[in-house]
Amino acid sequence: MTRVQRALETRVTQRFGRLSGRHAIALEIGGDRYGVAEDALFPAASVIKLPLLVLALRAAERGELDLDERVALEPRHAASGSGVLQDLDLGLAPTWRDLLTLMIVVSDNLATNLVLERLGVLAVNGALPDLGMPSSRIEGPLQVDAARQTPRQRAGHGAATTAADVLRLLVALDDGSLLGAEATEWARSRLRKQRHREAIPRLLTGEAGADGGLVVGNKGGWLARARHDAGLVWREDGSRLAALVVLTVEHPDTRARIDHPATVATARFARDVVQLALALAPARASPAL
Repeated sequence: MTRVQRALETRVTQRFGRLSGRHAIALEIGGDRYGVAEDALFPAASVIKLPLLVLALRAAERGELDLDERVALEPRHAASGSGVLQDLDLGLAPTWRDLLTLMIVVSDNLATNLVLERLGVLAVNGALPDLGMPSSRIEGPLQVDAARQTPRQRAGHGAATTAADVLRLLVALDDGSLLGAEATEWARSRLRKQRHREAIPRLLTGEAGADGGLVVGNKGGWLARARHDAGLVWREDGSRLAALVVLTVEHPDTRARIDHPATVATARFARDVVQLALALAPARASPAL
């Protein structure tokens, strides 16, 4: 075990050792990867919206989806849970670009379901391995009544993923290997505009000190007994400092609150990871003697 791995193991114990339930972690710093239960299957919650973003942008690059096309919202599109479209008047006609933004920035379920319907559940599941997510799966529309659920959803199956799958997607997206340059930067910008910043980004402002600060992009996911977050941390010059995924489930505390124990643990661990990455960066940048 390397010094970095030992340091990370200590931080994991400090932050998650007393947390109820199960957790999985996958991260990359300085080109090295570290994981805890990273291949264990977890309910995906809204983290599953990350591959939908990539697949929609791929469809646009192929000319199969016009991001400027407008989509009229109808009563049949109703969805509960996170987002804002459910509270707006019918007849609104956002573009597909708007819907992708809402899906990521405010985790809008109605927008997500429109994107999923356009892409197709079977097509999405068939494409996930190519995105580095072979263990992940989506079962159908999010937060809809039983009449609109798929048979598997009515049987109790939901979207699922692993920390390793999500990390591979984030790193590949940021490396530019999933999309063209313009779409890659647009996807990064949606993560940076994220409104739900109570976990990974929460304690990171100013962590780079004299280097000019950090930029964080993330996408979380929440269910009654799950609190997830996945994020990328960049230096101000755009170079990646860290990529981090934390999945947590089976919490006795089901309240939606900013100081949920799992959310706080994730925020503190993200700060630990970034501080370690910053400490490693100068050494890695120095020429070998």
